[in-house]
Amino acid sequence: MELNRKICRFFFFCLLAAQQSGAEVTQDNTNPGSDTSYFFYQDQSYPRDCKDIQDQCSTKNATGAQVIQPDGYDAPFWVFCSGDWTVIHRRSDSLIDFSRGWDEYRDGFGFINANHWLGNKKVAHLTNQKTYELRIDIETESGLKGFISYGSFRIIDEFSDYSLVSVGRSNDTLESAVTWCSTNMIPGNCNRCIATCADPSGTVDCSNDCGDIQQTCICPPNYLMDGTNCIRQEDCGCHKESHGVIADGVSYMAADCSERCSCSSGVLTCVSQSCAQDATCKEVNGVRDCTCNEGFEGDGLTCPSIRTGINRDCYDIMRYVSTESGEYSITPSGGTGGSFNVHCNMTIDGGGWTVIQRRVLISSRQDFNQDWDAYKSGFGSYSRGFWIGNEQIHHLTNQGDYELRIDMVNDEHSAYYAKYDLFRINAESDEYKMSGLGSFTGTAGYNALSYHHNEYFSTPDRDYDDYSYYHWADNYDSGWWYGYYYYYYCDLNWMVNDDDVGYWYNLPGSDDLIYTEMKIRPRQTN
Repeated sequence: MELNRKICRFFFFCLLAAQQSGAEVTQDNTNPGSDTSYFFYQDQSYPRDCKDIQDQCSTKNATGAQVIQPDGYDAPFWVFCSGDWTVIHRRSDSLIDFSRGWDEYRDGFGFINANHWLGNKKVAHLTNQKTYELRIDIETESGLKGFISYGSFRIIDEFSDYSLVSVGRSNDTLESAVTWCSTNMIPGNCNRCIATCADPSGTVDCSNDCGDIQQTCICPPNYLMDGTNCIRQEDCGCHKESHGVIADGVSYMAADCSERCSCSSGVLTCVSQSCAQDATCKEVNGVRDCTCNEGFEGDGLTCPSIRTGINRDCYDIMRYVSTESGEYSITPSGGTGGSFNVHCNMTIDGGGWTVIQRRVLISSRQDFNQDWDAYKSGFGSYSRGFWIGNEQIHHLTNQGDYELRIDMVNDEHSAYYAKYDLFRINAESDEYKMSGLGSFTGTAGYNALSYHHNEYFSTPDRDYDDYSYYHWADNYDSGWWYGYYYYYYCDLNWMVNDDDVGYWYNLPGSDDLIYTEMKIRPRQTN
């Protein structure tokens, strides 16, 4: 039994304070000498019952052992709360002997978390504070659950032998008065909105008419209605293990957009997918899906350029024009310089690379000792070596996320490469700062370029390095993103001597380079 301003379970009684403002109870003058007659409300630091506790903790369920002190009772005591119901009796097995004497029934016995009788003295104080409901929950040996409720319940003090003076009665027989819950259902509060396999959130079907019914049979946690039965969520036709139940007519998209699932008439259909190269998996207007990037249109799985005939880089050339390496014209989106020619490498690592730097150790090689304007606009040729130009690199790397690959060959004719999943430089107004450099992979042994991340570009006539006492670009006759440690980790534009063309720190073999090539393409996500 539970003194609940609501419910009970197994074979037990619960009390619940009625949902009304209780008038102050008058003192019983027929028993002036009794300390357990009707009680006046009083100010106190403890809640009077489980309903008080639930009201004070409205953001969570008060179920569990709690401390209360009813009006007029001499000390606080422990009770078991089932939500806002106060349990006064529980009996689910024979471990606790209920064949007890008067004193034990007066004071209570057992364990409040298990089988127990709260005690007549406590129940009398509880039920004389205001009008209380009584609910008795019953469970048979076969697992059938049922309950019976009474609109009022009150006993009086020991002087009157704890007489039952108020209980809501009906003319029904016990058999017809008990509400039995079907398999997998439990007694609970009536809700207008019912969570079903088709509507797992319980927000669509809100047509259930509770009327005056407060208690009814409901599905337990992790169960949903399927017709007239409660079934486990995972037994619903549209249950997805990583997501839960998907409502009928609703689609679910995996966090990385790799799988789309939809539910139709209780049948779950899942399809694997992959966002297009020029699309991003993101949420737009509350819907997560593959969305084409700016400058492209489509369903996210395919995103052709909306600028027909205009190619932003060598990756566009490979997809729409040719898969042959060579020289092509491109027009980066957002570029103010219009179109310009580039060399495309279509063979290495899947192709689609726009070459931005190339050096070869030949007698007629290009001199990289150039000023700011030359490094800005570019110089050289593909055969002799070249720098594409900082202005072009800026516009290329700021139209999307680009990756960088550096290929190197040393004087032992051993090939190495370094690859970064992000590379970006800022505009001339920020001295072409290397603002983006991603994760390193490759065979070059050491992540040398990382020491130049967030450094400004310097040339022999412009000093933007971090070392105020020295001008590294002027000293080493090249343009590069110098920091405090000058060339020490990586400088692919410095002519170290007549026998090499650049430097990479701690290369596994000889560090005398005879060939370097830097190239970029849109970051590959698949």
